[in-house]
Parts: sequence; C-alpha cells; structure tokens
Amino acid sequence: MSRYLAYSNPAVKTGQVDRIRTAPPKLGFILWSGPENEFKAYLTRKAYQGASWICCGGRIAMGQPWPNGACTLAMTLVPGIWYFYTLLPEVENRESGLFVEILGMSQRLLAAIILTSFFSVSLSNPGIIPRNPSVPKELDDHLDLRGKPCHRFLKISDITVKQKFCQTCNIFRPPRSKHCAFCDNCVLRFDHHCTWLGNCVGLYNYRYFVVLIYCATVFLLECIYVAGYVVGQKAEDRFGPEHGFLDCMITFFEEAKLAVFFLYCVFLMLAVLLLSVYHTVVSLQNLTTNEHVKNYYREGQNPFDYGGSKNCWQIYCHPELVLPEGEDKIEADYAPFGSYSDGQSFDDD
Repeated sequence: MSRYLAYSNPAVKTGQVDRIRTAPPKLGFILWSGPENEFKAYLTRKAYQGASWICCGGRIAMGQPWPNGACTLAMTLVPGIWYFYTLLPEVENRESGLFVEILGMSQRLLAAIILTSFFSVSLSNPGIIPRNPSVPKELDDHLDLRGKPCHRFLKISDITVKQKFCQTCNIFRPPRSKHCAFCDNCVLRFDHHCTWLGNCVGLYNYRYFVVLIYCATVFLLECIYVAGYVVGQKAEDRFGPEHGFLDCMITFFEEAKLAVFFLYCVFLMLAVLLLSVYHTVVSLQNLTTNEHVKNYYREGQNPFDYGGSKNCWQIYCHPELVLPEGEDKIEADYAPFGSYSDGQSFDDD
C-alpha cells in the first residue's frame, strides 16, 4: 500500500517528524480491484524486472506456477474428487438425519472456500514493491565507502529499527518488507515464500492464506471422520454387527485406496493444524513468519504489537494500516536514535 511506501521515501528529512493523519484507502480484493496507482506503472510486462509472472495490470503475480503450484493443485484435486464421488456418498446413502446433511453441506462449502482461497493466494500479487532504475539522487550525501546508500533508522512506536536499502530494487524497504530470493521482488509485509503455492505470502494475500489453512484443517478432520466411518461400515458388512477393532484394522489394510487416503488426510491435517496454531500465535503478537523465525525483536519490543485484539483487527480487517492504531509518524535518521538496540533490526536479507 502507498502508506507503507511513505516510510521508504528517500526524500524524508532527517531530524523532523512527518505526521500523516489521514487514513489510507481500504485494501480490497487485489484480484478484483488491482494494485494502487503507485504500483500499476511498474507492474506491466515491459517495466517489471522481477522473476514472477505478471498479468492483468498487476492483479496476478505467480512465482513458480510450475511445478510448485500445479503439483499442489493436483495433489488436492485428485484425492478430493475421489473422496466426493466415492467416500462421502457412502455415508450419505447409508445414513440420514440432520448430522449427515450438515456434514455433506459443510464439506462442499469448505471445499469451495479452500479452492477459492488457494487460487487467491497462489495467483494474487502479494504486494510487490516497484523498483527504482537507479539509486535516488536524494541519497548522494548518504553513501558508504563503497558508494552504496547507508542504512537508516526509523522510529516506530518509540522503538527504533534499522531500515535496509535494497541493492537490487534501489529502495529503502518499507517496514516489515523483505526481498524474496525466489521471486526476486521486495514484498510488502512479507510473511514467507510458500513453496507449495509457488508464491510469496504478503500484505495482499496473507488473509486468504490463513483462511486456506483454517478451512483445510476442519475439512480434513471431517474427511478423517468419514473415512473412519466407511471403514467401520465395511467391517460390519464383512464381520457382522459384533465386529471389533481388529476386524476394522483388517478391513482398513485390505482397502488399499481407503487406507492411503486416510493416512494422507491424517498427515495433511497435522501439517495444516500446526500451521493454523502457529499463525494464530504470531497474529496475536502481530509478527510475520519472517520476523518470528529471525527473531527480529529479541528484547521483546515489537513496535507493531498493540495487544491481541487490536493486532488481529489490523491484520484481518484493515491490513492497509501500518500500525493497529494512531497516526503514522515517519521519523528517520542515518544515525541511531537513543532507543535503538541491536536486538531490533530489519537488516536481514
């Protein structure tokens, strides 16, 4: 968003505080509304210089659609189609009642949400920041011995963080941004590069990523229940109503497709469940995965942490905001402020 770009403006005067009291425009669905005007000129096939595949005026940006995204889609659709045409009908045909109706409806609804969020994450521009063709002239007086722009320092929520100048994009990276080595882009509020989706997860598509893993967790739990129910029914058909656990295990291993599907769902469910718990925790602390893994705020001073409820309100309802509350105060200098500690830094690659 343009508000993030204000923090990377090379023309910001040192020794003074620039206050922005107006609220930034609300962030819409990027695949529909497209990026803001500050980004559109760069996000064309002629101007764009990164490694992603860009189209539709910057609405779509795919990092590695093949083989990453395509293989993940195939591993989702193939067992999913088999499940809906084979396993789920066995439950619906054998049983009736409100529970079965709710189960069938929720499975179909969750499947639709999962596919929608999958494409929203893997196809959406995650927040690619425009490059400068060269080092801005405003930085001619702030070069190091190698002739490269010096890092500078930002004061955010009275906490000082180091802001790195990206040598590839010729920009000061906005707060929480990072240059992705896979896609060769600086990305706004970079969370992580998802190999399975073949795209970065950043400011524009993080919400859809969280919807994807939450819904996938519930969907897979229901799939495990349905697969277990079918095993029990097949064991009853073979061994009678007095069948036991051993009979179910014999049936389980004799039904090769069902066994593979069950174990596949258990493995995936555990993976997405851990992801769901993890992203719930980092959201409550207003951390990105990149910040958490690299332990940016080693002394526990996160300038973006305003409490769990405000953090989630910002991340999921108003991601266009840099801070959960208050006005944007842009204060930059090339010398550390008094509050600076080596424990807080945006200096990592």
